[in-house]
Amino acid sequence: MPPEPEQPLLPPLDDAAAGTPIRVLSTKYDGSPHYDYWARLIDQHGSVIRVVSEAGTPTSGYRGNGVLRSGMTQLFFTDRWYNVFHNYDPVGRLGMHWYANIGTPARIEGDTLHWIDLDLDLMCTNTLKSPLAGQRRWHRPGANGDGDAWVFVDDEDEFAEHREQMAYPLDVVEHAEAALEELLALSHDFAFPLDHASHLPPEVLSRVARSRRG
Repeated sequence: MPPEPEQPLLPPLDDAAAGTPIRVLSTKYDGSPHYDYWARLIDQHGSVIRVVSEAGTPTSGYRGNGVLRSGMTQLFFTDRWYNVFHNYDPVGRLGMHWYANIGTPARIEGDTLHWIDLDLDLMCTNTLKSPLAGQRRWHRPGANGDGDAWVFVDDEDEFAEHREQMAYPLDVVEHAEAALEELLALSHDFAFPLDHASHLPPEVLSRVARSRRG
């Protein structure tokens, strides 16, 4: 098991800050579209970039045009091969709390944050979709306050397909696989950057607390 990365010391998230408008533009390794939308760059501390996006934000991407279904805090890194999106409300029929994308380290050029998606995902949800044969997953009762938490790896088949189709270099494959193993290790204790409550605005935490009481 790889050693856990050092946890950075971050100030509380000021999601109400005006921030700086930033375009978040991701592609696949061959340059084809992944996702494209605008958000707010809140701050950057060392290698950690914090971005906030609003529910209803228009998006375009490989699935066509749409909108973000929840507000979220997005954590990007200039030195890690993944990013993590924390939803303010559980999303979809699975009730997704957070998901981590395996991808290249982020880079900011002008008003645009760029990263390349490398297919693999780690997700935390209230319920589990029909599991695929051999899918890596584990269960933690009551971990998110909204019910059980399922953590599972998604799109390993897509990664295997694209590494051949798009000719991923060996070092890219190794970085992607190591990043997934790092996230899996972090997920068992929900350590940074998977510590969901640490990245939610105060009003969202208050709403969650009320729902627990009531």
